Parts: sequence; structure tokens; C-alpha cells
Amino acid sequence: MNEVQPQGSNGRDKRIADVDRKCVLVIDDDLPLRGMVAAALRHHGFQVLLAGDGAEGQRALVIHHPDVVLLDLAMPDVNGWDFLQRLQETGHITKVPIIVVSAHLRHDPAAFLQMGVKAILPKPFNLPELIDLIEHVSP
Repeated sequence: MNEVQPQGSNGRDKRIADVDRKCVLVIDDDLPLRGMVAAALRHHGFQVLLAGDGAEGQRALVIHHPDVVLLDLAMPDVNGWDFLQRLQETGHITKVPIIVVSAHLRHDPAAFLQMGVKAILPKPFNLPELIDLIEHVSP
């Protein structure tokens, strides 16, 4: 789908395929990892939003309505568990698929799944597995 349609009279073109790209929100405080994941996802055709903690992630979720959230658990300030609890309290946890991507699974994985998390991927992970998982859980 590489058709190009003019956008308004300003001469800028927009690819139809750009509208259909899935948007992934990456919430992780590890800047190098966040950048690496973002680059890989963009390379595979995803739109990517980045957040450094759960509070930034919540704002991005409300404003941008991503198709999938990748969530680290061990972060300063508002950590991943706090983020999930806030989503559960507001009823937003069922509105977007969440993949917990973390090296620190202190809670029973079943507890996350019962909360509404769609998948858990332990760190370190391989990128093809992450991309397959995103495709599997996204609408």
C-alpha cells in the first residue's frame, strides 16, 4: 500500500500506509534500551511513543491512545506495578493490550495476567520474539 494522496493544498503528501501503522508505547527508565527497542520497532513499521516512568506513560496513554503498551516494572517514581494498579482503578486496563517486559518479576506472573496484562516477556529478550508478541496481542 504505497499510494500517495495529497493532504490539503499545502503540497505535502501522506502515505495511506502511515495511517494504518500500529502505535506502541514503550515505558521504561533504561534510556539505551528504550532507544534500541524504539529503533527496532520503527524499523518494523510501528509508530513509537516513549516514556521514562509510569506517570509519563499514563499521560501518553491518555493523550495518544496507543495500540500496545510495553511496560517495565522496575522504574523510579511511578513504577510498572503502580501504573497497572492505576489503570485497573480507572478501568483503562482493558482498553489497551499491555506486555510486561521486565527483568524484575517480584510478583507472581499469574497476578499480572489476572489484572489484565496480555503477556509477560522477561528481560533479556530477543527482538523478533517481542515483535511477534506485539503483533499477536495488538488489535
